[in-house]
Amino acid sequence: MKKIKIMFGQGDELIAVLNEKEAPTTASLVWDSLPYESEVTQSRWSGREVNFKAKLHSLPPRENQTIYTSIGEVCYWRDWRLEEGGKPGHVIAIYYGAETTRSHMGEEPVNVFGQVENTQFEEMKKIGERIWLGGLEKIRIERVH
Repeated sequence: MKKIKIMFGQGDELIAVLNEKEAPTTASLVWDSLPYESEVTQSRWSGREVNFKAKLHSLPPRENQTIYTSIGEVCYWRDWRLEEGGKPGHVIAIYYGAETTRSHMGEEPVNVFGQVENTQFEEMKKIGERIWLGGLEKIRIERVH
């Protein structure tokens, strides 16, 4: 069972288990790209979500997709409408509440490829609200061995 550590600029850390059974390619691409750093921000389109630019070596296929996320889910999103052309932006999102994933274009399916440990849900809510109210924050993701 592969785990990742998500470290925030103000010192908080979350551990997430990768879902290698339901989203094997996405989980593998994320794992292979680690460690990396980015900036995390709030995404109010989908409610209680923070996200940051994905830095994967290639684009994963659609797998384990939903538009209904739950607290603690770690997801991959890109504009799937651009699959046959264009260069889509893509992000990794962490949900600190149950939400419907959407943008100004409507519903936005995501690949659910990880789950933050349930013992960290309260901490995750505090992190999400801090980023919502405070703005950008540094983030680092690395493998847990």
